[in-house]
Amino acid sequence: MKFDKEMVIAVILCGVLLFGWNPFCIYMGWVPDPNAAPAVAPAVAETEKPESPRPVTVPVAAPAAPVAPVAAVQLITVPLANDVLALTLDLGAGGISAIECKDYYRADKSQGRIVIDQIPSQKVGKALQTGALGVTIADPGWQGLLIAHQATGSSCRFTRRYTNAAGQAFDLTQNIALGDGYVITSDISFRNLTAVPLRFRMEVSGGELSPWETISDDVLRSDSLKLDYCTVGGSLTDVAADAKDSKFYRRAADLNWVSLSNKYFISMLQGAQPFDLMQRRVEIDDRYYVTAGAVQEVQLPAGGNPSYQFRLYAGPKIADQLEAFAPNATRTMHLAWGPFDYLARFLLWALVALKNICGSYGWSIVLLTVIVRLIFWPVTAKANASMKRMSDLQPKIKALREQYKDNPQMLNVKTMELYRQEKINPLGGCLPILLQIPVFFALYATLDGAIQLRQVSFLWAQDLAAPDTVCRLPGYLLGLPVNPLVLAMTLLMVLQQKLTPTTMDPMQQKMMMIMPVVMLFMLYNLPSGLTLYWTVSQVFSILQMILQHRTVFSKKKEQPAAAVGKQG
Repeated sequence: MKFDKEMVIAVILCGVLLFGWNPFCIYMGWVPDPNAAPAVAPAVAETEKPESPRPVTVPVAAPAAPVAPVAAVQLITVPLANDVLALTLDLGAGGISAIECKDYYRADKSQGRIVIDQIPSQKVGKALQTGALGVTIADPGWQGLLIAHQATGSSCRFTRRYTNAAGQAFDLTQNIALGDGYVITSDISFRNLTAVPLRFRMEVSGGELSPWETISDDVLRSDSLKLDYCTVGGSLTDVAADAKDSKFYRRAADLNWVSLSNKYFISMLQGAQPFDLMQRRVEIDDRYYVTAGAVQEVQLPAGGNPSYQFRLYAGPKIADQLEAFAPNATRTMHLAWGPFDYLARFLLWALVALKNICGSYGWSIVLLTVIVRLIFWPVTAKANASMKRMSDLQPKIKALREQYKDNPQMLNVKTMELYRQEKINPLGGCLPILLQIPVFFALYATLDGAIQLRQVSFLWAQDLAAPDTVCRLPGYLLGLPVNPLVLAMTLLMVLQQKLTPTTMDPMQQKMMMIMPVVMLFMLYNLPSGLTLYWTVSQVFSILQMILQHRTVFSKKKEQPAAAVGKQG
């Protein structure tokens, strides 16, 4: 192809964008400077959004005449742990103040493991500081005091006594225990210490969750924080953390579970009894921090001791574990939009299954891409053949354009007649490709949202959920990363365009040759798992095109010559 002045200018502009975008983003403060020393975050003033209209606990003075004198126990924290979780239980607040995931680390592994359900109190005050599985008496006037506790390595039983100014009192006993995996159970029981029935509202926290980037320091192309809840009847609702107040603060009742989830992790609370929805949030530095949980009416007869049971899943969004935890829980994966989500979750299952066979997520991406391309081989072959026939027909179409250049209506009529004579569908090259788009979109979403790929290495890529940067360019380029996979992907896109039959005019062909450079600029920091998939897919497409050129297309060229020989 001829590189004229317009082509050279376009390539230069794309190069300026490619090499200048990263320094510009660093200068504007949109991305961190890789050469700068880490800064210590200053204290942030609290800015709080309107809370849920439900009442919250209001501390009051100690009652003048408690039911019985009790020995106060110093407020303490208790560590609990199993194979994958390490909890910090705050007995005074009655909830879990931190959940550390032993198998997952921050972007810089030297900074420690991922800790969820932990929001700095200096930023959010007490607005969200209930702690996962923490129990709060939502009616004002009640004040609790820890009176007893007993802990083992994986469970803790503790009792708080609640009193009010009228001298009424009850004991609230919680038993929080770590089960297998990422499941935490909480048994709650009450004991009325007075001779009159009591009635109040209880809130059970499902934890507090932050955007993934703030938990992990990962640099993300996009992040999301969602509130999901499911009724006992199976009706599902999800709302973004940054939704308008009128949409976020909805009243919902008869729930089976409620959850908060970011890109990779989730905190899901399930109740043995149906409950109402509790939700709150605060906004700090243009980010929302959210808590959600259960609200239940407690009717405590004189001398009665009703009990409640809750379970909490706190950890990575792993489909089979979520499916085992609660009905419809896998819908919180949010891998893709709408109906694509079902397909994306199936492809994630296939990815994990292939990894169990080959032992590597990198090779499982390669195998899954090849399998998908093999399934669509006939469709792609048909599209290639249609484009080839359209390309061979271009001289005749060009002649018609010259003949009827002053009569567009007649040109359209003659062109369609030519298509009918040659038995060609002008959309034959597009329709088969359109059929593949949902699958490839779902596969893209699968690889982008799979926690299984995070901090997993393959070949030179250190993290399949991050760019495969091997080095950074020095000097004025301010550390522009060198990502081999996306560079290879771009070159393969150019080669594929060279091999693909085209019906475009020269100007359109020039624009299409610029597209790979534009895509390089747009997708340069794509996670290496995605660029690996895209690169393998490009290689497969090129090999299929070459094979068709050598077999199907070449044989069709030989057939007319053979026919002429027979006539002679």
